[in-house]
Amino acid sequence: MTGEVRTPTRPEIARDLIGRVESAAATWRAPAWKREAAPEGVARAARNAIESDTQALRRIVARLQGWPGRTLVGEDGCQAALAIALNSDSAVQVTLLHLLAEAVRRGDATTAQWAHLHDRCLVRSGRPQTYGTQYRLYDGQLEMCPVADPEGLDQQRASVGLPPHHDQLVLLERRHVAAGELASVTRERSAA
Repeated sequence: MTGEVRTPTRPEIARDLIGRVESAAATWRAPAWKREAAPEGVARAARNAIESDTQALRRIVARLQGWPGRTLVGEDGCQAALAIALNSDSAVQVTLLHLLAEAVRRGDATTAQWAHLHDRCLVRSGRPQTYGTQYRLYDGQLEMCPVADPEGLDQQRASVGLPPHHDQLVLLERRHVAAGELASVTRERSAA
């Protein structure tokens, strides 16, 4: 890849993927603290949206006979496909991980995108993650899921184009931790 911006060859698929992710802003794409506090009806809507979006991604992958990469759907469409894949069920994720790896080999997706889905597959199967991309909200605070090599984490992250762990954690906390709880986390870190 030369880094040039190209017009997607399948803009209709890009619009579908991006539209699905944008529509999910109130359900499965909402900040974690809002999802945790959501009434059951909203949680049910999120599960239904995830299922619908997963089925749509599976149809797209079958039609394209591969991952909807940057050439076909552009940067935003490829990132939207990843967002859907990250929330799909485990069996679908494993299949998509292989397709995404092939897209990375072709230069049609990023290694950082692959690393996110790779880590999600590891965590869901009960194994420690490699790149430290997976967190959970526990008692109002973000907690990184177990990592195979905590001391080498930033080196692993750099190898796939991810920022240092601390930088990513700050961004995730801004998005996923409620404002009042984030202030207390910041105070606790400052005092340490």
